[in-house]
Amino acid sequence: MLTFERYARASEKAVNEQDTDELMSLLAEDFRWVSFTQKAGGVDSAGMREFCLGGQVEGLKYISTIHDSDEIISGWSDITRNGEASKVLNILKIRNGQVYEYHHLRSPK
Repeated sequence: MLTFERYARASEKAVNEQDTDELMSLLAEDFRWVSFTQKAGGVDSAGMREFCLGGQVEGLKYISTIHDSDEIISGWSDITRNGEASKVLNILKIRNGQVYEYHHLRSPK
């Protein structure tokens, strides 16, 4: 079963180490980052990869899991973006062990 911690650790590696292989393997073919506000309609997995490698986030850290199930995973992470530290609530919809929809809410720390 895909857990939020596993997803978050893959995201950490993608952002902090510029290695997106594991994160990309967790995303379904029809993946959509719905709450990505810089592009109308969100982004697909290619857009997620570009975001991780694009340097817009200087650091990402897993904090805790709120919920893990076969259909929904959620949890908290900390990010630094444009020099501003934020806490992020992550909510991901799961199908067949992969993320097909991602939502987030970010709040300055």
